[in-house]
Amino acid sequence: MEHIGTGAMEPERNSEEIRLQARDMNMQGAMLLRAGRLEQARAKLDQAIELCPTLADSYKNYGDLYMAQQKYRDAKNSYRKALLVEKSGLLYFLYGNACFMNDELNEGLESYSRAIYEGYDGAEMMFFMGMAWEQMHDDDMALRYFQKACIKDPSRPDYMVKKIGVLVRLKEYERAGEAAQELLIKAPEAFDGYHIRTQLLILQERYAEAVDSARAASQRFPEDAELMHDYARALALAERNEEALSLVRSAAKMKYFDRVQHSFVLLEGQICAQSGQWERAKECCRWCIEREAQLGFDGEANFMLLNLYLAEENYEEALKQAQRIVQKNEADAYYYAALYYRPFCMKRLGRSREAVQTYKEAGALYRLATLSDPSALDLYLYRAMCLKELEDYEGAIKLLDFVEGLNNQIAEVYMLRADIYGSQGNKALAEQELAQACKLKPRLGVNERLRVSERKRDGRETAGL
Repeated sequence: MEHIGTGAMEPERNSEEIRLQARDMNMQGAMLLRAGRLEQARAKLDQAIELCPTLADSYKNYGDLYMAQQKYRDAKNSYRKALLVEKSGLLYFLYGNACFMNDELNEGLESYSRAIYEGYDGAEMMFFMGMAWEQMHDDDMALRYFQKACIKDPSRPDYMVKKIGVLVRLKEYERAGEAAQELLIKAPEAFDGYHIRTQLLILQERYAEAVDSARAASQRFPEDAELMHDYARALALAERNEEALSLVRSAAKMKYFDRVQHSFVLLEGQICAQSGQWERAKECCRWCIEREAQLGFDGEANFMLLNLYLAEENYEEALKQAQRIVQKNEADAYYYAALYYRPFCMKRLGRSREAVQTYKEAGALYRLATLSDPSALDLYLYRAMCLKELEDYEGAIKLLDFVEGLNNQIAEVYMLRADIYGSQGNKALAEQELAQACKLKPRLGVNERLRVSERKRDGRETAGL
């Protein structure tokens, strides 16, 4: 009996010993992984799996290894194997991360939801869920999860920065300002809080306050070139051009200026444009464009150069710039603006028949874009501008009425309607619309026309409406 009993216990002891060895190998692999010794970690994990194929942690750690190597599909497969062995909130979270990094956002969100169901609701996962919704262009849902991340871990300034970014996109500037102030209190040594505060003031066109905010930030961090850029930009928007140019040129002496030189050259171009130094502004644009081989297509520099040629009424060069932007087809604000200015230049060069066809093509592209994104009100305005140029005044007015119904605070709606009424000889209605436009945007002059003449006055227009 004693012999039989000992024999029955032996397989169980062996099985437990093997499992302990596997756990030991797995732990060593995890430690090597954290130390960045990936191949050695792989060898240990292979040993662990060979010893005990039912140890979930081995597959989990293999998934972590693949994530470190940016092999996200392989990571998914490893986490899936771990989940076959053991269902846990952490594993669903990690599987969701692999989906997220592999651009499979819906599957990632499903896995995050399973993680919550399994009782895992950490701040990091809330943050990643916010990131996923952000990439899916649902800012309301993104805000919900960024807020949850901030509540669960208020010590993470990066969570707060993301939350503020969403609030800005939702145009909830007051809440964004409060969050920025909270960020400054919690992380007074973090660059982001000062940068965000200045940008918020700029978005609200509170330029004098933006100057004060940027100055204070720059004084606190005198070696930070990006904060110096904020300061110069705020001065430029406050129309303190000489001070702004002085800052831009002094920034070249800063320690890490080469990292932000492109931004400063572009800003110098904008300041020179609005102060009438057009030749220097064009030089700055060309400097940026010459570096596209290293930095990629620079829509802002190209569009500023287009603006400068338009301001000079050099329609031949302006047309070349517009065509260059359209050919790049970046589908951004500069592209959509260039779609309109291409036929605009053709018409002024006497190429009327070609201009008519190109206006029609632009209008069709704007319509397709608004079908994909009905909230893009600026594209409806460009459509109306094309219809106006084609003398389809009724169609243009209908579109403008539609935009006004959604947002009656857009000055360009009234400016464009004033243009149309003026073209129809209805002076009284034109003046009425113009007065409303100037009320909403006082810097529009009484005799200014939409877009082009505004650029002639201050050269500050970039893209969009």
